[in-house]
Amino acid sequence: MQDLVAAFESQFAHQQFPAASATLQQLLSDSPDDPQLQILQGRLYNAMGNPNEAEEIFRRLLKAQLPAKLITQARQGLLAIEMAEVQARQERMDEITKLAGGSCFAYLALLPVSPEKKDQAIAKIARVFRTDPYTARFKIPNRYPKIIRIGTLAEMQAYGEDLQNCGIAAIWLSIEAIAQIPIYQVTYFNELQVKGNYQIQAIADNNEITFTPQDVITKVEGILPTFGDVVVVDAKHKLARKEQILDRIQICDLHLRSFRLNGEVCDHGGILRFHDNQYRFDFGLQLSVERSLKHIAPTVKERWLELGKWLDRKMPTAKTASDFQNFAEMSIVYPEFLQAIIETHVILERTKPSLWDNCFQLYSSTVFHHSHLAK
Repeated sequence: MQDLVAAFESQFAHQQFPAASATLQQLLSDSPDDPQLQILQGRLYNAMGNPNEAEEIFRRLLKAQLPAKLITQARQGLLAIEMAEVQARQERMDEITKLAGGSCFAYLALLPVSPEKKDQAIAKIARVFRTDPYTARFKIPNRYPKIIRIGTLAEMQAYGEDLQNCGIAAIWLSIEAIAQIPIYQVTYFNELQVKGNYQIQAIADNNEITFTPQDVITKVEGILPTFGDVVVVDAKHKLARKEQILDRIQICDLHLRSFRLNGEVCDHGGILRFHDNQYRFDFGLQLSVERSLKHIAPTVKERWLELGKWLDRKMPTAKTASDFQNFAEMSIVYPEFLQAIIETHVILERTKPSLWDNCFQLYSSTVFHHSHLAK
């Protein structure tokens, strides 16, 4: 047996893998359960480009009652696999940086994992990030996407690709990609008949944008709080200033796959953005509004609600993204990344800046970017 083991080691060292495999099979035919031979098999699997099979062997051996020497060899086998992955990831980062300028700021997020796949995902995340299962468990979201890391685009994309290769849904987006999405501030809508075809016209500043209902991929809904200082009486019955939410602004984005901008075809996609503090209900499309008090003019809230119903009727195939609140509460803990979003495209008078505008820009851009990738 020792002669065959020595022959295997020599063949393995000279990368004569077919010969080494034949020698190992001869050894295993006599002692299939020998842990020393299984370690050799794991090493051969890894060398031949089958790290998953090798990892399975090494992890199984670590759970067995084996001498310390064999346990050490199994751990060394796992470490070799992990270090090879680290090296491959670094090479991928270098490639991305060289080809696409991957040095810009970006985030990496995970999508929810079903309960039955959670344990498997924890093990894979722990392996990719070289952390313990307890820490990996807290990276997994239950219901909504969760940002788990910020850094360069090259780093986030390389990690994201590794996670995807492990069967874990991951997304990443850079500040640069967010800035490249065309966003138009809608003042009001009109309905048109062009050569017998129904179209919608959006007036956005000095631009006229026309599109069909089928051009709308997603309707993104959100609520932006506005903050201000108010005077209150504190516990000591003294006047004090306190920051409170003064208003909640209803905001909506329409994601278009294509449209006409001042008559010119734009097939790269874009976003139409409007909110109830900016939209001109007295211009363009006039909708019949159901009022709670018949003797007074409809409120902004009532008009906004009717506009939303009209959008739903006219764009039945568009998906709706309405979990902005949860996304914002998750992303607000990354102020450095949010502040890097220079242009939020939210025209809203505020007494003080708010990262909630940046959160909405990030949320809508994320939905837009990955909807277009899925086309």
